[in-house]
Amino acid sequence: MKALMLRVGVLGVVVALGWIAIANAQRGNNGSAVDESTTGPGATVTIVPNEATPLRESAPPSARSVPPTPKLAIRPAAADPFGLQVRRGEANGPPDYSPTAGDSIPDASTAGISSPQRATNESPRYPQMAAVPPIEKSSGGPALMPGNSSRSANDRYGTRPDRTASRTNDRYAAPAAAVESDEPAPFRADPFATPTSPTRMARADRGSLNTPAQSGDLETSAEGEGTGQPGGQQLEGVQTPQLTIQKFAPKEIQVGKPANFRITVRNTGQIPAADVEVCELVPKGTRLMGTAPSSTRGPRGEIIWKLGSIEPGNESSVEMQLTPTSEGVIGSVATVHFGAGASARSIATRPQLAVETNAPNKVLIGEQMTLSITISNPGSGVATGVVLDERIPPGLQHPAGTELEYEVGDLKPGESRKLDLALVASRPGPTTNLLTARGDGNLRAEDRRDLEVIAPQLDVVVEGPKRRYLERQAIYQVSVTNPGTAPAKQIELQASLPAGLKFISANNAGYYEESTRTVRWRLEELPANEVGTVELVTLPVEPGQQALRLRGTAQKGLAVEKEQPLLIEGIAAVLFQVADTVDPVEVGGETAYEVHVVNQGSKAATNLRLTVDLPAQVKPVTAEGPTRHTLEGNSVVFDSLARLSPKADANYRVRVKALRPGDIRARFQLKTDDMQSPVTKEESTRVYADE
Repeated sequence: MKALMLRVGVLGVVVALGWIAIANAQRGNNGSAVDESTTGPGATVTIVPNEATPLRESAPPSARSVPPTPKLAIRPAAADPFGLQVRRGEANGPPDYSPTAGDSIPDASTAGISSPQRATNESPRYPQMAAVPPIEKSSGGPALMPGNSSRSANDRYGTRPDRTASRTNDRYAAPAAAVESDEPAPFRADPFATPTSPTRMARADRGSLNTPAQSGDLETSAEGEGTGQPGGQQLEGVQTPQLTIQKFAPKEIQVGKPANFRITVRNTGQIPAADVEVCELVPKGTRLMGTAPSSTRGPRGEIIWKLGSIEPGNESSVEMQLTPTSEGVIGSVATVHFGAGASARSIATRPQLAVETNAPNKVLIGEQMTLSITISNPGSGVATGVVLDERIPPGLQHPAGTELEYEVGDLKPGESRKLDLALVASRPGPTTNLLTARGDGNLRAEDRRDLEVIAPQLDVVVEGPKRRYLERQAIYQVSVTNPGTAPAKQIELQASLPAGLKFISANNAGYYEESTRTVRWRLEELPANEVGTVELVTLPVEPGQQALRLRGTAQKGLAVEKEQPLLIEGIAAVLFQVADTVDPVEVGGETAYEVHVVNQGSKAATNLRLTVDLPAQVKPVTAEGPTRHTLEGNSVVFDSLARLSPKADANYRVRVKALRPGDIRARFQLKTDDMQSPVTKEESTRVYADE
C-alpha cells in the first residue's frame, strides 16, 4: 500500500510540473531566451526559460491580461528562389495567425496600445519573408512574365493576354510606290503564304464604320447634288472679321421733348463684315418719332437697320428720335448681326483598279504554274488600302491553303505592280481562277482566267482465251491505252505468268525474265487517246484455274492492273486395239484375244469399263486384266478401272475354245466417263474342221 501511495504522489508532482510549464508557455514566458538555428518555413525555435524568471508569476490577474511579447532571436529570412511566398498570397506580409484553443489574444483597447503601436512594437509571430523581386526581361530573350506586372500575387494562372490586339494590319507592308517595272515582283514568304482569317474585315468595310453619316455628325441632303461654288481667293484661309458696337444717349431727356439716340458700329477686324444688321427695341416709356437712315420693323416690333458690308477700319452709325412719355429711367439693348465667309478648294479625283492575270491555258498535273498578276490604277487619284484576294480553284494547290490575301498598299495614278503567284496543278479537268482586287471607297476589280489541268491516264485491255486445253498454245493480245488529255511517258507493261503457263514468245521487243516469270515491254511515250498493242504466246502445262496478271506504269505515278483468268483442262484420248493370237483355229483348238488400251490424251481417263461378247462358235475359257471379271453366258465383263493416267496403258486377255467351224466375229466394247457413247470394235477369226 505504501508503494502505491508513493507512486501516486510522484505522478501528481509530474502532472503539476507539466501544467506549470504549459501555462508559462501560453503566457509568452517574458524572460525566455530563444535559440533559433534555422528560419523560414519548418524552422525549429527553442525557448529556454531564463534563470531570473520564475516559472510562476505573482503578478495580479489584471497585469497578466496583456501577455508580454517574447523576444525571439530570429535570423534573417532565407531567400525564396521559387517565389513560393508571392505565389501563395504572402507578398504583402505573413498570413494572419489563427490562435489555437487556449491561447489568449488581448484586445488593443484593453491592453492600452493602439493598433499601429501594436504592429510596431510586437515582434511577428512568424518571420516576414523577403519579397521576391520581379522578373526582369533580359537582353537575351523575352521574360516569362512582365517585370512590373500589375497582377495580384494570387493570380498565378490569369487569363492569357490578348496579343492579337497589338498586331497591325500592316503585317505585310507593301513596297514603296514605284513606276511600272518590267521585272515582276515575286510573292515573298509572307504574301499569299498564310490563309486569311475568315473574320478579317476588309479595309474598305473598316473605313465605312466611322463615316459621318453613320455617326450622326452630318445629315445627307435629300435634294441630291449640291449647288455651291468656290469663293474668291481672298476668302481662303482663316477669316477673322470683328465688330464693335456702341450706343450713345443724352444724359437727361424731358417728357414730351424729342431726343436723338445714336448707335455706332465699327469694323476692327482684318476682313470686311458682310450683311451687317443693327437691331434695336423702342425703350419703354418712349415713342418713336423717326430713324436715320430708314429702318424696317421686325416680327417682334424691333427696329432693324440693314447696313450691308463694312470694310476693315470703317464704321457706320444709325439714329432714332424718341419722345419720352413718362418719367423714369429710359433705355434698351441694341444688337448687331453680321456674316463672315470662308472658302476652300478641293480637287475631286477618281481612283480606279484594274487587275489582269496571265497564265498558260493548259498545265500538266503535278507541275507548277506561275500566275503573273498585274494590278494598276488607271484613275486620276491615289487608290488606298489596295488588297488582292485569291481563291484557289479546284484543281490547283498552294501551300498556304485555298484563301490567300496580299496587301498591296497604295497605288498612285498610273502606277502598276507586277506579282507572281506559284500554284501546283493537283487534279485534272477545267477550272476557273478568280482574282479580286479591292480598295478603299468601294474600289473593286476582278479577273477570271479559264485553265485546264491536263493529265495522262493508263488502261490495260487483254484479249485471249479464258479456257484452254493442255499442250495447246494460248495467244493473248495485250493493249495499253491512254484515255487522258496529255501524253503518257516512260510506259512499262509487264505480264506475270502463272505456274500453269509456259512462255513461248512475245513481239515488240518484249523480254522474259525466268526468275520472276515476267514478260516486260517498254514504251517512251504514248500520246493521248492512242493505243499500243503487243502479243504474248503461252503454252498451258498444268491443269487448273490460272490467272495472267498485267500491270502498266508511267510517269506521274500512273499505274493500272488487270487480271485475265484462265481455266486449263486436259483431254482423255483413249485408244484400244484387239488382236487374236491364233487365226485360223481348228475346231477343238484354242485361241486368245488380246486387248491393248492406251490413254493418248493429257487427262486421266476414269471409270474405264471393257465388255467382250463372243459368238456361239467359241466358248470363253479364262480372262485376265487389271481388274476382276465375270462370265455372263458367252460374255466376259471386266470390272471398272478407276483411273488411267495420261500416256498410260492397260492390257486385257480372253482365252476361248473353238466349238464349231465358221467365220466368227468377237465384239469388244470400251467406255469411260469422258465418252458420250462407248467405242466398239470387232475381231474376226476363222474356225475350221477336217471333212
